[in-house]
Amino acid sequence: MKEKISFTVALGGICSAVCVFTMFLSGFLPMFGYTIPAFAGFMMVVMVVETSIGWAMATYCSVSLLCIFVTPNYESSLLFILFMGYYPILKYYLDRHVKKPVRIAIKLIVYNAAIVLFYMAFKFIFTAVDMMEGLERFGKYAPLVLWLMANGVLPVYDYALTQLTEVYTTWFRKKILKRK
Repeated sequence: MKEKISFTVALGGICSAVCVFTMFLSGFLPMFGYTIPAFAGFMMVVMVVETSIGWAMATYCSVSLLCIFVTPNYESSLLFILFMGYYPILKYYLDRHVKKPVRIAIKLIVYNAAIVLFYMAFKFIFTAVDMMEGLERFGKYAPLVLWLMANGVLPVYDYALTQLTEVYTTWFRKKILKRK
């Protein structure tokens, strides 16, 4: 029992460190502003598979708190906090315990709530950033176009997360880590 707790705490520390480091890099590599939070979120899959959902949530909370203070790119931090950090944990749970139609509805609701919060944060808090830049030709329909484009990302992200989780559990975990 004592070995399991020490392993869990150590793994949580390592995953947190990797997440915070990669999130910190988003300030120096702004072209990866969306992929860095996605990678950091994938580290939560490692926590869920190796430990539990509770420990993964604790890791997510600690990384989210540290990102606020350490990450120079607020857009990436907000993406991690509002969606990409906890979604892999939620997905892992939903894919194993909830029927497909309900699972899809929950994912869409959570994703769209995160999109709205992200948009509102940038509209009212980070006023220097214009989310509608480049969408001027759509006029008053620009928010709708942006929302539709954003909803096109969820299936791609969900599929990529599924594939990465499969690679981690079936190949990396068995061949590299020598764990069953």
